[in-house]
Amino acid sequence: MSRYHRAFSSAPLRDAGTVEFAAEASDLRDSLHRAIAELAAPENAPSSALEMNYADQKQLLRLISKLQRQVPAADAGSVRCRIRFAPEHVDPSSADEPDEDAWIPLAELFGEIGGVSVPDYILHRHFTVYLQPIVRPDGAVAGYEFLTRPMPEQAPFRPAELYETARKIGQHSFLDRAARQIAIRMGAAHLPPGTKRFVNFLPSSLYRPETCLRCTFDAIKETGTDPGDCVFEVMETEPLDDPRLPAVFDIYRREGVRLALDDVGTDYATLDVVDRLKPDYVKMDRKWVSRCDEDPDKQRYIDRLLERTARFHGVVLAEGIERPEEWAYLKQAGVPLFQGFLFGRATPVPVKAPIPFG
Repeated sequence: MSRYHRAFSSAPLRDAGTVEFAAEASDLRDSLHRAIAELAAPENAPSSALEMNYADQKQLLRLISKLQRQVPAADAGSVRCRIRFAPEHVDPSSADEPDEDAWIPLAELFGEIGGVSVPDYILHRHFTVYLQPIVRPDGAVAGYEFLTRPMPEQAPFRPAELYETARKIGQHSFLDRAARQIAIRMGAAHLPPGTKRFVNFLPSSLYRPETCLRCTFDAIKETGTDPGDCVFEVMETEPLDDPRLPAVFDIYRREGVRLALDDVGTDYATLDVVDRLKPDYVKMDRKWVSRCDEDPDKQRYIDRLLERTARFHGVVLAEGIERPEEWAYLKQAGVPLFQGFLFGRATPVPVKAPIPFG
């Protein structure tokens, strides 16, 4: 059964479907018709109806990008649109009912960061990834976390703002997928086998996990990357009580990929969640790391986290280490992996210089 995209839901847009428009002003209808005519596949040449079938995300993003440039912001609220998803891109387990009158203002599909539209960030890869080292107790590099950053020649932006804007307009699935693919290809180009690659992902963007993750698994195979070197970590902004999350973990694990929870010890990432999801890596939030060598309460929490994680053979990674004293205490406590400015900031290519205090 087809479903329509819902207004204000932050539900991810799908990879295939039909987008329809309605406008009272004749000049706006003409603009919409021209944009559709330029982008529709030849076999789907538009009739007088203001609609376009799209077979992949790029076709939809190009249309949104073009309309964001051509339709004045003052008019975007008066143009209505609705997007009907192809049945194969609908989660059959979803309890949502199709909304046959799901018209929304066109403006709800528009988003911009630093003068660049969100669709253009995705289509033209106006972002890259930097790598921050993760080290073992002896200071040797065990892996890197891949972090979204602006391209050097592009205007700066805050990654969290880009992801949040994409989420509000339903394009976070496309952005998240593009970032994963960039990270996989960057890792294959710069890192030797056996080096762990920690890559963030948004579970809320996976409207149908088997479908949404196929491009990611294809990129791993195409680059010759060992799936066991890939560690996909749930972004800290995501609620972890989604009943679909264990199924997402299962799909990753069937492909041989490792899983991590970020910022454990804050907000959604409680010890109970750690017990329930049993991730391969547990990234301890920096609030427990900062000056842990001086704080008995933090030391007790660290001991408790290590004990709980050991029950399912998980690996604890301490984030946000800035002082040698913190590193020394955490090593003594038995933490096996470390990350923070003490070992280096995120850089465009992996830094292989000796780690200080090793």
